Amino acid sequence: MRQDAQANAAITILDNFLGGENLNSVLSRWAKNNRYAGSTDRESIRNIVFDVLRVKKTFTFILEKEKQPLNGRALVFLYSVFYSLPLNDIFTGQKYGPDKLNIYEEEFSEAAMKKNGRGFEIVDNIPDFLLNEFKRSLGSKFNNVIRLLERRAPVSIRVNTLKSDMSSILKLLSLEGVEGKKSKKVRYGIEIIGNPRRLKQIKAFKDGYFEVQDLHSQKIIEELPINEHTKILDYCAGAGGKILSIASLLKGNGEFFIHDIDKKKLIEADLRAERAGVKLKRLTIENLQKHYSTFDYILADVPCSGSGAWRRNPQQKWRITPASLKETLKEQSLILNKVKDLIKKNGFLFYITCSLLKMENEEVIDRFLIENQNFHLLNKSNVIIDKDGDGFFCAMVQKKN
Repeated sequence: MRQDAQANAAITILDNFLGGENLNSVLSRWAKNNRYAGSTDRESIRNIVFDVLRVKKTFTFILEKEKQPLNGRALVFLYSVFYSLPLNDIFTGQKYGPDKLNIYEEEFSEAAMKKNGRGFEIVDNIPDFLLNEFKRSLGSKFNNVIRLLERRAPVSIRVNTLKSDMSSILKLLSLEGVEGKKSKKVRYGIEIIGNPRRLKQIKAFKDGYFEVQDLHSQKIIEELPINEHTKILDYCAGAGGKILSIASLLKGNGEFFIHDIDKKKLIEADLRAERAGVKLKRLTIENLQKHYSTFDYILADVPCSGSGAWRRNPQQKWRITPASLKETLKEQSLILNKVKDLIKKNGFLFYITCSLLKMENEEVIDRFLIENQNFHLLNKSNVIIDKDGDGFFCAMVQKKN
């Protein structure tokens, strides 16, 4: 696809998103309806859409000031100016491309070029209602974190030690044309520097020799005091990334259970486990109580705002509302109270979020400890978002004997 055709596809996708549709569904539907587009084209279109959404507030601020309509074309136009892209190669007016620049767009782009700094004001690209909470939670780190959330997320992988080792995977990546280097932050992580889109096409990935996983997600798991030959439940398992990381660290020596209300994610977890050579046991709501007071460790990687990973999933920050966040906070406390009786005496509960907000992190676990005197806090840690990985919070609490 030509550059103009990719831009036009991004405009259509953004219009659907602005109309209230789920972005992932829109992207999937577009790919299904445009099978001529190769993987490189799809990635380029996705990158345009995600780059726009990471700084959408910057663009909407300009459109409101200039009294221009908010739509996909306006966003892609401002994105093109923002990144100094060749406008005449994008807005071609040709078949499959966007219409040529109108008078307003020509005047705006010329003025932006003269300003050298592109004329874009610095705007904090987070929802207005969360601005004070972000500042309260992040303190002096606020500005740096906000700027990081406007950029693309890094790509990293975790070596599955049940099937391979660090040196073998590094050699394999090199042979496959993927540039990677061993992480200094975690034991089995590799930072991907070049050609990340090739990763999931590699046979070793399909055979479970490595998983794509954020370095800070790996760090949170590596720091958990989990022993071999124990019984472990990942209560909000999703697609199983964290429990598979634990299984790899424990060399597969343990009983690994998963639970989630999303059955589609559990299907994905089963597929990943099969690839990785790990046996996971699913627990439904009905049979959870059969395991009353039997688990040595429970992970509660709870639903949250996802603010620590918004650069990876930028649509999430524009869909969150005060009402939805209030419901999420209730759900976090509810989950902790659901799992507390499944832990044996002296067992451990790990409360994990990918949130940057105190109201979802320290304050939730503090309230739980006040209401449940038979638990005590061992440790609380914030892994702040940086150039290497996303933002996470983890609290380790232990059930008293």
